[in-house]
Amino acid sequence: MWQKVNPIWMRVGIMKSRPSEWFAKTKLQWADFFVEDIKIRQFIEKKYLQSGIAKIIIRKTSKECEVIIFASKVWVLMWKQGENIKNMENELNKMFGKKFIINVKEVRVPEFSAKIMAEFISNQLENRMPYRKVAKNVLQKVMQKGANGIKISIGGRLNWADIARTEKFIDGRVSLQTFRSDIDYHAMQAMTKYWVLGVKVWIEKWTLYNKKKTPKKTINL
Repeated sequence: MWQKVNPIWMRVGIMKSRPSEWFAKTKLQWADFFVEDIKIRQFIEKKYLQSGIAKIIIRKTSKECEVIIFASKVWVLMWKQGENIKNMENELNKMFGKKFIINVKEVRVPEFSAKIMAEFISNQLENRMPYRKVAKNVLQKVMQKGANGIKISIGGRLNWADIARTEKFIDGRVSLQTFRSDIDYHAMQAMTKYWVLGVKVWIEKWTLYNKKKTPKKTINL
């Protein structure tokens, strides 16, 4: 029987790096660090929803914590010569009692981020846009930027149907079982006025070929 596996965690150590980089000496310390990471990500993503955050990397030591934010709209975070970042550092210092250092990096091609594309689709669905039109627009945008392929899955009571169903939209090549392919994945929910729709996005950026062939140059988030 086929088993569904997260394509990002399946490639950790091969094509992907870990989003959290720290070492815990005991199980209790590991649990504390794990809960801290979840709270830090929820705090940043909730406070800056409109900044287009694609990825957050957390690096910890016993006294300091470095947070690297990859965002498409850097000017939202760097407003007024970085006052938002300074305020965020102070708030995190009070919450966890550690010294926080926040760095911001720009995502030059937001179409290659599955998280940004999934948030765009969910926002359009919440604004009552036709799901087929939204999905086809996203497929066209991503393929025009040079991606190998994209797959979108939207599930729920589509078009006010009595029975929930799932529709998939695919363009290009999305090889989920090829470890050499760099695939970004994100799943989230669209909270509409009457019900909830599930949105999943897979984006294959490029594939690592043999030495004779040169891989397609893209920006790796």
